Amino acid sequence: MEITTYQGEKINLREFSLEDFVLVIFPGSQKSMRAASLVILKELTEGSKTISEIIDKHNLPRGTAYDAANKMQRLGIIDREGKYAPVRISAKFSLSLERLAPWYRHYFNLKKRG
Repeated sequence: MEITTYQGEKINLREFSLEDFVLVIFPGSQKSMRAASLVILKELTEGSKTISEIIDKHNLPRGTAYDAANKMQRLGIIDREGKYAPVRISAKFSLSLERLAPWYRHYFNLKKRG
């Protein structure tokens, strides 16, 4: 994951969008996974759903949608209670980043900027 200076400024100005977030998670040539993940995340803001439901509703390429969902699940962006349970937006991603940031700064002796 790489956040460009432009994206950093958008974050500071509170103009960072879901599309920007997806671009950070799926950079470069991963356009089809980026598109699928954007649809999945938008659907999950309305509530828990299965990936299959989202695929059928939006006619997404099945393999690409599952690949995108699996990556988001590994990153802690989405989760599910069981193997076949609906997926939902997870707090794990942000909690992991929050917990990791102080350690990272201390370990590498970095000063907090801002």
